[in-house]
Amino acid sequence: MRISGSSRKDGMTLYGEKFAVTVQYHSKSGEYTYSLRTLPAAEGGDRLKKTPLLRGLYNLWRNTGTKAALTMSVVGIAGERLARCPKHSKRRRLGYGMILAQYGFTALMLYKIFGIGNEVRCFHGAEHKVINAYTLKKEEITEEEAERASRISRRCGTNYVVYVTAAGMTVGLLPLGHGLFQQLLTMGIAYEIFQMPTEKCPALKSTLNLAGDALQRKIMTQEPRKGQLEAARKALNLLLAAEKGTMAEEEKQKYMENARERSFLDRLIG
Repeated sequence: MRISGSSRKDGMTLYGEKFAVTVQYHSKSGEYTYSLRTLPAAEGGDRLKKTPLLRGLYNLWRNTGTKAALTMSVVGIAGERLARCPKHSKRRRLGYGMILAQYGFTALMLYKIFGIGNEVRCFHGAEHKVINAYTLKKEEITEEEAERASRISRRCGTNYVVYVTAAGMTVGLLPLGHGLFQQLLTMGIAYEIFQMPTEKCPALKSTLNLAGDALQRKIMTQEPRKGQLEAARKALNLLLAAEKGTMAEEEKQKYMENARERSFLDRLIG
């Protein structure tokens, strides 16, 4: 089973095939809470997973935060068009309002994810360490295994952003105009290159991966504290129990109830 994750200033979410487990740190109480939810299975997903360019967009679309971001991109693009209307028209004022809504939403999401300080970097490092440890073992991991694992991951979204940037520089040269289609095409092309084996294009892949690894090491991740790493390890083991069907039903319902109690914005970002 392939496990992925996303981190923020107060915890992280780990994604399996059928379930996702979120661990959240509460600064006031100093405690961690864990929640479990089922992942939606989109109709036609098997076909989309095999279609070049579309499979990357499908995987991104399964994330609620990505859906919201793309939706707000559409709002911003529509707002830009309306803002070109004649002065003092209602459409122009509406356009500026839509643009402000996009920027406001983006700022709010960035604060919810990154906040102020380096906590998101620590949780990001913990996320990578437990996933890397699991990748080597393919079963529940111990504290020692999590501690020894690397905090750098080639599958990290940081590396994918590097690929998107490189693809965007190329796609931007094509006469496609500016808008959502160009963004989606860029992300689709970047995903195909991102998933391509290194041996098929070693020079390009090595260059982009080195840039992504450097960003992770210097900016995006930090060695987690013991409590953060242990919380990530427990979240991983809970996810494995849910996926294997070995989690007790009473325990499963408790974690699912925790998921329902999370705020809308918390659920939106993962």
